[in-house]
Amino acid sequence: LSPHELEQLLSPIKVEEEKIIYDKKIKPILEKLGAPHDVSADNVILKEIEAEIFYQLLLSNPIKIVETDSVPQIISSGTGIRIKPKFSASVGVRIGRPEKAAARLMKPPVHTLFPIGNKGGMTRDLVKASMGSEFYCNIFNRTCKNCNIPSISIKCQNCGTKTTIEHTCSICRSVLDAPFCQKCKKKVPTYSFKPFPLKDRILAAQEKIGVRVQEPFKGVMELINQDRIAEPLEKGLIRQSLDLTVFKDGTVRYDATNSPLTHFKPAWIGTSIEKLRELGYDSDIDGNALASPDQTIEIKMQDVIIPLESGKYLVQTCRYIDTELIKFYNKPAFYDVKNTDDLIGHLLIGLAPHTSVGIVGRIIGYTETHVCFGTPNWHSAKRRDADGDADSIMLLMDSLLNFSRLFLSDKIGGLMDAPLLIQPVVLPHESQPQAHNFEVVKKLPLEFFEDTISAKKSSEVKSVEIIKTRLETERQFYDYYFTHTTSALVTSRSRSAYSTLGSMLDKFDMQIRNAELISAVDTTEIVTNVITTHLVPDIIGNLRAYGRQKFRCTSCGRKYRRTPLLQHCVCGNKLIQTITRPSIEKYLRLAKRLVEKYDVGPYLKGRIGTLEDEINLVFGKRSGDQLLLTDYN
Repeated sequence: LSPHELEQLLSPIKVEEEKIIYDKKIKPILEKLGAPHDVSADNVILKEIEAEIFYQLLLSNPIKIVETDSVPQIISSGTGIRIKPKFSASVGVRIGRPEKAAARLMKPPVHTLFPIGNKGGMTRDLVKASMGSEFYCNIFNRTCKNCNIPSISIKCQNCGTKTTIEHTCSICRSVLDAPFCQKCKKKVPTYSFKPFPLKDRILAAQEKIGVRVQEPFKGVMELINQDRIAEPLEKGLIRQSLDLTVFKDGTVRYDATNSPLTHFKPAWIGTSIEKLRELGYDSDIDGNALASPDQTIEIKMQDVIIPLESGKYLVQTCRYIDTELIKFYNKPAFYDVKNTDDLIGHLLIGLAPHTSVGIVGRIIGYTETHVCFGTPNWHSAKRRDADGDADSIMLLMDSLLNFSRLFLSDKIGGLMDAPLLIQPVVLPHESQPQAHNFEVVKKLPLEFFEDTISAKKSSEVKSVEIIKTRLETERQFYDYYFTHTTSALVTSRSRSAYSTLGSMLDKFDMQIRNAELISAVDTTEIVTNVITTHLVPDIIGNLRAYGRQKFRCTSCGRKYRRTPLLQHCVCGNKLIQTITRPSIEKYLRLAKRLVEKYDVGPYLKGRIGTLEDEINLVFGKRSGDQLLLTDYN
């Protein structure tokens, strides 16, 4: 508050027992203070404890206003009570990422890592591709000498004989036993473009798994690995039957936003007391035996609480793995999971996109939100800052059984976002430093608040115990405490409005409405920033992309840099643009409305007008648009 605003508070209309009445113009000042109050026709009213505090501090003794002093100093000198600021310093932050939880999909989603080229049409359908007279693809040169047919397995699926690798020289077409052609003096690739009995392989896969293939059975255009090694079709067939897709490394994944958690109540995660006892949770944070779903429990270092939707998805993944073990590998089932409750206690892997080391975790419950709760050290072990990033989770058995480094690209970055290594135990001293600065005390001492007033550096504050002080001791794993409790793990709304609203226009409109309600926010500044950093670059980028776009066949999906002279695809079907006018103009109307409503300055207004003119020059004015005099020049 300013001294002038304090002076207005010193002059109420009426002071009664347990009630102080002010003029309605004082309401913004009370809101700034955060003081609860009632509103009548022309007045605002303070009652009970708020009225008593105001009376004792402001009205019981005369207050002398000194313009050079701060409000806490003025009140302190007038009452003899030492009043301190609420905080010594403030940090402004802008939250820009909503929660996310969804299956990890390739673009477009596929059922199996098998090359289809352009034979499968727009949907890359293996069934459609197999209908032709002969199917060719770029694939690993593995052949069964006994049956004289190409294979994608180490053992022939017909006779069980071990298959051999052939090397075909791309120049002289000689078939060699070694990856080097002595005749051409060149290295020979281990793959070639050759015929493959796709139809027979699909029929054999159906018979072996006992599942009928459905259209479309989606593959990939080309394999990205060095040797063009494909995945067994049986695995893709099982995934399709369970409505699952595969990632580039052969695993089935689910993405979720990270959120740190140190304690929970059984009622929050939907897990029974009996099940938690089986998992090793015998007592609460006070040492009392676990008996009630409302007791507070410290979460173990590598236990995680995952989104309920991801739990349902992982149940399907369990069924996929069990079917694979039984039908494809002739082994007994591993999971035998029927619902999400059966999944509790099983192990998964957490993996950050930019790393190659998966961290083992254990499922102990579920949340209705779209976040994955885990300890700060568990998230940090993935080389994350413990909050706000989105990582993937996958079942441990899926990684051990289906992941292969041979599926990954040999290019730079090809080995990222893959569980090349698995870390079974999280050691806090190996986590990132951000997780070590996590306080583990029950309350903050007075010395801490005094240190904040004197603006000490965080490294100089010794009164608060943090994880860093426990490293390489037994208590680095447990006995974490908290200073403030909560009644629920999530609010009444388990999803943020940003993640539930449909279009970007709806999201932005709500952001602007919220900004207009908050006095501390400059709405014009927000609008200016959005136009400058999002809308204008988006429109410019789309307009530039329009001039560089490719043309796509509506049937086979083949893309052309320029339209052929024939004006159609080699398959005889129509070609269409990949970028259209509506995709370029999608934010133009919003930008025009914003620059007209808010005072964003003449530059931005002119910039939006110029972009509109450029779009009209490229596409022409729409029918119904008002013509200008310059249009007749």
